[in-house]
Amino acid sequence: MNKWLMDKLCFCGATGFGLGFLPFAPGSFGSLLGIPIFLLTNSWSPWLQGILFATFCLVSIGLSEKIERESRVQDPSFVVIDEVVGMWITLFFLWRTDWIVIGLGFLLFRSFDVLKFFPLNIFESFRGGVGIVADDLAAGMLANICLRIILLSGILG
Repeated sequence: MNKWLMDKLCFCGATGFGLGFLPFAPGSFGSLLGIPIFLLTNSWSPWLQGILFATFCLVSIGLSEKIERESRVQDPSFVVIDEVVGMWITLFFLWRTDWIVIGLGFLLFRSFDVLKFFPLNIFESFRGGVGIVADDLAAGMLANICLRIILLSGILG
């Protein structure tokens, strides 16, 4: 494949098809992109979901690393593929995924991603693509655990 085309595809993927360039809340819009990806894969077998998610994480790390290196900007805000990963893992393997749960998951993930309190802030010290993706992955996993606790408690009915 032509290098110019490959670079454009990588840039397009890393920026969430340009969502990363929105002037207001690009991370939130990138997170929203994770919802349809989750919904499209949610009915697949757990093994296939896991393999696809792991592959997507590795690709996200690679794309983030490439764009960070080429832009010479550390953890560029226009890279939102990490938010896609974080939102996807927020909803991963939940037994209830109606719009209330999805909305609550979005709010939890975005709150954790923005606040980056301990231990989430540890992952910001990682460099390159791993650092870009790891803190969102950790925020998403924490949001997933919180959702599981909320669902088990019966608060949502």
